Amino acid sequence: MPYTLYNFHGSPPCATVRMLAKHIGVDLELKTVDTFKKEQLTPEYLKLNPFHKIPTLSDDGFIIYESSAICYYLLRKHAPESELYPNCARARARIDQALATITSTIQPHYFKFFKPRFYELTKPTAEEMEQFEENVVKGFEHVLGEGNYVLGDKLSLADLSLVAHLTVVLDVPFLDADRYPKLKAYYDRLKAELPYFEEVNRQGITGLSTLSADLK
Repeated sequence: MPYTLYNFHGSPPCATVRMLAKHIGVDLELKTVDTFKKEQLTPEYLKLNPFHKIPTLSDDGFIIYESSAICYYLLRKHAPESELYPNCARARARIDQALATITSTIQPHYFKFFKPRFYELTKPTAEEMEQFEENVVKGFEHVLGEGNYVLGDKLSLADLSLVAHLTVVLDVPFLDADRYPKLKAYYDRLKAELPYFEEVNRQGITGLSTLSADLK
């Protein structure tokens, strides 16, 4: 029986889980939770995730939420020797550090910036852009570091999270991706390298791009 992932296209945390599942060969049955319709606040969904966030995973009734926790669960259960989370204390510490930085430090600024864009259809002010570049763009650059990947020379789970978050920064057209050449070069290379990138991410990119055309 496949896992059920409560998902919304365009959500970077959901895309992170879906790319991992593709990478390690795990089937997911997707159930859409449309946050534009506030479906994450329904009594049915709150029974699964009292924090009303996505994604949430059901493994035959065993419920897990938070994208990093879901990824760790799938890796431990299906791919404990995966190169995405190598059996090395220092490598795992770097991956854990990157994931924690993205979700705990950068993500609040990320969603603070994008929520008015997509839910209120308002263009960012100059001050909002300055704060976004300081708190989000520079944050992602620090997570990436100076190598080809977060770990330097090897693809890892941290890269799946980073590239998922960059879809909205660099592929939705109301921001100028050329302003962020380091991240753009990394993002373009990962898009070409990951065989499942388009399948997982394109629908969300297209939907958010359509919304961005209506910003006022």
